[in-house]
Amino acid sequence: MGFDGAATFSGKHNGVQSLLKKISLHALFVHCHCHLLQLACVQAANATSEIKHVYITLTTLWKFFHYSPKRAESLKAVQQVLDLPELKVVKPSDTRWLSHERCVKAVKASYSAIVTALNNIYEQTHAPEALGISKALCRPSTLVAIYLLDYVLPQVANLSRALQTERIDLTAITPLVDATLNTLDDAMLPAANWVLELMDAKNEIEEVTDITLTTESIATFQGQVAEPFIRMLKANISSRFISQDIVSHLASLIRRKCQLLTLLTSIHMVRT
Repeated sequence: MGFDGAATFSGKHNGVQSLLKKISLHALFVHCHCHLLQLACVQAANATSEIKHVYITLTTLWKFFHYSPKRAESLKAVQQVLDLPELKVVKPSDTRWLSHERCVKAVKASYSAIVTALNNIYEQTHAPEALGISKALCRPSTLVAIYLLDYVLPQVANLSRALQTERIDLTAITPLVDATLNTLDDAMLPAANWVLELMDAKNEIEEVTDITLTTESIATFQGQVAEPFIRMLKANISSRFISQDIVSHLASLIRRKCQLLTLLTSIHMVRT
């Protein structure tokens, strides 16, 4: 059985897991691996100011369009004119980490439309929120971080989905985690996929913003933001999953199975 780390569920004395163990003596408690992954991601993001700033901006952006159908229609109209997908901004939530992946992907795909819509709304209504969000999105570090996250988050999301499969094999968890950590290393390469993708979009981005992208500025971001963020994310994931000591859980299961088999053999011998 797997729960999060809250005492209500995981407490050794009065937690749900302890009560269930009284009913089923052979029950095993494992801290929910998806929750561990979520905690690792949230901690790394909160410890990296530029990444934390991006999530604050995305949350503000979601609220701006979500609570105003008129503004949402303005964004939709711009997306149609620019022939971009009519995507809604998804709410990023720390308790639902997969929502970050969907939110970043939607903002990246409709970046030009979102910035244009915000600027149009400000010109028509002089709403300070529209100007503030536009300026935040047009910060070079924000834009580069969005492209970085669009590469990093799917890797973490894929691991999360794999851990949520109905019949997850405990022995497969460590290889899955290791594969994800190796993939995250690729984001720090000078010619990483997300960097090449960002440079391909350079002309389109510069048409709607004052951002000037150069290989030097991106390299600086990689060294000052991307590398520390990814190293911290990897360290958090590694420490949390290693601490689970999966092998000990497997060994415990094997011991209990052997004990059960021994008991059944003894009963059979007594009867015969």
